[in-house]
Order: sequence, then structure tokens, then C-alpha cells
Amino acid sequence: MSVTPLETLLAHKVINLAAELSGAEKRVAGALIDHFNRRTGQCDPSLNTLADLIGMSRRTVMRAVARLERLSLFRRVRHGGKFHRNSYEPIWSSFREAEDRWNARRKFRKQKFASLDVSPSTGQTRHPEGDGHGHQTYSRNPPYKTLAAKRPEGSAARAAPARGLTTELPRKEFKASNSRVTTMSSSNVARIAAERRWSDNLRCELSTKVAVYGAIVDFIDEPLRSAATEAELNCRGAGLRLVLQRYRDSPVKMGDRGE
Repeated sequence: MSVTPLETLLAHKVINLAAELSGAEKRVAGALIDHFNRRTGQCDPSLNTLADLIGMSRRTVMRAVARLERLSLFRRVRHGGKFHRNSYEPIWSSFREAEDRWNARRKFRKQKFASLDVSPSTGQTRHPEGDGHGHQTYSRNPPYKTLAAKRPEGSAARAAPARGLTTELPRKEFKASNSRVTTMSSSNVARIAAERRWSDNLRCELSTKVAVYGAIVDFIDEPLRSAATEAELNCRGAGLRLVLQRYRDSPVKMGDRGE
């Protein structure tokens, strides 16, 4: 099977993003991909050539090559190249699987925040500096009675006696000026927090099983998302248990997806 330029580009991407590779191992892997001839399949740079090009010792290159073999990224054929040098064969299926795992992580992160109506920020963790006044949060306190309004200079139509540092706006005027302001009920805030909690628990639970994690993300639909959020609202941890149980009971078992 011929190798396309896209596959070599994908291999460089996977090498750069691989958290399990050291800096030296990434450089050796990138040099091997660069020496690969897509037309003939030849890839047989000598250890001395790699060491000179990368700027490291021959022994370091040997250790890096052995590590890349253990991770199933390359296959080494002893004396399989020219001048009795070792030949190296990239295992393209391993690079494609690593690319799929990366795309699954990106897809889950995108879906995680797709349904949120508020910022994912956790909010204030302490009082403001200087112990000053914070934002009003009590919904039954009519803000039109306490809102401070800056009157335009030279405006006679809205002239009114000054009352200290604040003035009162009429109810109708306040509603008109704040027609675009929206508020969120406490129940919606609680649901958002519950959904964020069980999705975080799912990611932590399967942090070492990226393939299974991606499969479960694809399995979760809107009804299951809502059911897991309701379960999490009733009992902490119940959302994660519901998602895993539904997935185990589905026609495609977790064992069929590589767990």
C-alpha cells in the first residue's frame, strides 16, 4: 500500500503531541519519518547519520529507537537496508489510532461546553479586595430602586433633584433600558453544575482508556445526557454510574471496543 503525504504529515502531528515521548525520542522519530521514501518504502539512515543530524550521541539515538519500537510506532529490520544498515518501517496504523484518540478528546471537550449557557468559570473564591460591595444577587430586590444613573449634561427633560450619589429611575424607564438583560434561575444553574460534575467524573474515570472514553462520548445522546444530569442532581456520583450502566447494557459491549 502506497503512503500518501497526508499520512506522513499525520505522523509528524502525532509525534509532536505524544505526551509519552521525550524530546530526544520525538526528534529521532521525526528524523525517521523525514528519511522515509514514500515511493520505495526505503528508510535506512545509519545511527551515525541520525546522531549527526539531530546533534546527540549515538547511544542516545539507540535508546530512542528502542523506545519507539516498544511503543509500536516503528518496526526495525536488522541489516535490512543498504550497506548492512538497519531498516525502519513506520507502523502507520499506530499513528492513525493515536490521531483518532486525539480527535475523540477534542470532540468531547467541544460537546462538554456546547450546552452551557454561562461561562465555565467557577466564580469568585474570596471576597473582593478591600472588602468592597459585590454584585447584587437577590432577585426580589427591585434594582430600579437602587440603580445609580448618570444624567447626561445639559438634559432638561430628565432633570431631577439630586439625592446624594444615586438617583431613582422610573420603573418603565428601567425596564426599557434593561430589556436585553437575562437572568438564570437557580435550578438551571444547579443542572449545569450537575452536568459538568458527572462529565468531569467520566473523564477522570477513563483517563487511561482513551479509546473507551471516545466510544462512550459518541454513545451519549441528548436523552441520556438529561437522565444522567437528573440522577446527578438527586445523588452525587449517580450520573456517572448511570452513563456507564447504560453503555454496558447497550448492544455494543465495552469489551468489544477495546477496554
